[in-house]
Parts: sequence; C-alpha cells; structure tokens
Amino acid sequence: MLVPILVVISYLFDFHLYTSTNTIILIASIILLVFFVIGLVYLLITRSHYERKLKASYQREMTIIITISAIGVLGLGIMYMYFGGPIYFVPHVITPTGIIMYFILYFVGVRYFNISLLKRR
Repeated sequence: MLVPILVVISYLFDFHLYTSTNTIILIASIILLVFFVIGLVYLLITRSHYERKLKASYQREMTIIITISAIGVLGLGIMYMYFGGPIYFVPHVITPTGIIMYFILYFVGVRYFNISLLKRR
C-alpha cells in the first residue's frame, strides 16, 4: 500500500502537473523497494530481539495498519484517476476496495493481533 500512499502525496502537491504519471509511479515503486530492503535487513539483523517479545494484544500495531490501509485505498482511487478512469467511477473503485480491505483487516486482527474490530469494550 506504499505506492498508493505516495501517489496521494504526489496528488496533494500537484506533481502530476510537472511530470508524467508513469514517472510518479516508478519513483514510488523505487522508494517502496528501498524501504523493503532496509526493513528486511533490519528484521534479519534484529530477529533474535523480536522473537522474545509477546504481548496480549497489539492495539497500536493494528491501528497503524488500519491507517496505512485507509490511505492506501484512497491512493488506489487517485491511481484510478491517474490512469485515465472517469472521475465519476472513483466511488465504484474505492467502496468495494475499502470493504474488501476491512474484511481482510478483520480476519488478520482476530487471528494475528488478538483484536476484534466488532467487539465493544
């Protein structure tokens, strides 16, 4: 979801007026690759440190994932506009993607983060 997030940032700063959409997505993909490699190397180096940590619930981590996913879904709508899709179909792209993303986050939260998005506290 990092590429759509970077597309949202480029849309906010009107980078699409100065360069092509393909260049924006290429730069976003390169940035994603750099973050992926740095994160992978970091996790491989500190693997033994993180193997020992266990919490009852991962509320903070789940909140971060939900925020990133929400901005990513918005970015998918902006990418749809960038690729020439009619602007009046953007809600038809964002709504099903958001619903699918919510269901995925619900099952991931219950299974791995010990958090249910439907329970009241």
